[in-house]
Amino acid sequence: MRIAYCIHSLHNSGGMERVLTIKANALSALPECEVHIIAYGLKGRKPYFPLEPAVVLHDLGINERIRPFTFRRKLSETLKDIRPEVTIGLSGAELSFLPDIDDGSAKIAEFHFSHEKFFLKYGRSPLGRTYAAWRTRRLENMASRLDRFVVLTKEDKESWIGAVPQTVQIYNPLTFVSEQKASLEEKRCIAVGRLVYQKNFSDLIKAWAIVAKECPDWKLDIFGDGPFRKSLAAEISAAGLEGTVRLMGRTSNVCEEMLASSCLAMSSRYEGFPMTLLEAAETGLPMVSYSCPKGPSEIIQDGVNGYLLTPGDVDALAERIISIIKDTERRKEMGWQVSLSAKAFTLDKIISQWMSLFAELSRGKSGN
Repeated sequence: MRIAYCIHSLHNSGGMERVLTIKANALSALPECEVHIIAYGLKGRKPYFPLEPAVVLHDLGINERIRPFTFRRKLSETLKDIRPEVTIGLSGAELSFLPDIDDGSAKIAEFHFSHEKFFLKYGRSPLGRTYAAWRTRRLENMASRLDRFVVLTKEDKESWIGAVPQTVQIYNPLTFVSEQKASLEEKRCIAVGRLVYQKNFSDLIKAWAIVAKECPDWKLDIFGDGPFRKSLAAEISAAGLEGTVRLMGRTSNVCEEMLASSCLAMSSRYEGFPMTLLEAAETGLPMVSYSCPKGPSEIIQDGVNGYLLTPGDVDALAERIISIIKDTERRKEMGWQVSLSAKAFTLDKIISQWMSLFAELSRGKSGN
C-alpha cells in the first residue's frame, strides 16, 4: 500500500503536523505500507517532529499563493512519479484540484477543524457571516468531489453529511503513551494551548479569580505561546493573580507537566478535536471544559471523568474546578475513570481504522 500525504509544511509545532507525523511513522512501520509526505511549503526547513527514516519526504519548496499554477504542476508531477494508491490532503491549497490529478490514486482529505470553522472565526459581523457562508459552501463543494472526506468527531460528521455524503469520521490518536498516571496530589491545575482568541484563556483567568479565593494555595499554569500573551499577562496582573496564574510558555514535554498536575481546564470557544483532552485522559487528569463545538463531549462524560459546561459560563467553570480541588476522593475516582476512556484513542486502533479505509478505497479503484 503506497500512501502519499500532502501538507503545507512540517516545520511548525502545530497539532496537524504532530498528528500527521505520528500516523506516518506508525504506517511506515507496517511491512505492507510505503509512506510519502509531500510538503509544498517546507523550503528546506527541518520538520519540527522527527520522521522515521522509512518515511519519504518530498519538499516542493513552493509558495502556493504566489505560484499556484507551478504548485499544481509540481504536485501533479510528484504524485504521478510516486503512483500512490491513496493520496490524503490536509485540506490546504491542494484541495481545490486534488481530484483532478490523474495519478490513479483514491483522493481523501482530512479536516482538522469543525464545520463551523469559518463562522466561528469570521462570523462576528454581517459581512463576516456572509464571507463565512461563502467559504463554507466552497469547502463543501471541494470536499464533495473527493472519494472520502474525513472529519474528527461524530458530531461534526452530522454537520457535513448532507453536503458531502462520503464523509467519514476517524478520531485523532493519542500523541503519547504514559504508563505512569498523575498522583493528583499536586496543588496545581494545568491548561494547554496557543494564546489566541480561539482558546479563550481570558475566561479561565476570570474563573481562577474565583477559585483563588476558595483555594489560595492552588496554582494555574498555562502552557503555550501566541499573540495574546501580553494581553493575558495584563489580565492576570489586573486580577491580582500574579504568581497564582502563570504563563509558562511552550513545553516540549506536556506529558511530564500533566503528570505533575491534578486537573486540566479548557475554556475554548471552538475546537476541531482537542488533543489536550486526550493527553489529559492518558495521564489520568480529571477535566473541566466548556462543551464547545466540537469534540469535548466525545471525550468527557459529564460527572464521570470530568465536567462539561456551557461555553461562557465563567461561574460554573470556577465552581467545577473548586469541586475537583476540594473533593480528593472524587478527584481520584475521576482520574481513574478518565484513564480508562483514553483506551478508545490508542494509536493501534486509529491506524487500524485508516488501514480499513485505505483497503476499501483501493479495492474500489482496482474494480473500476
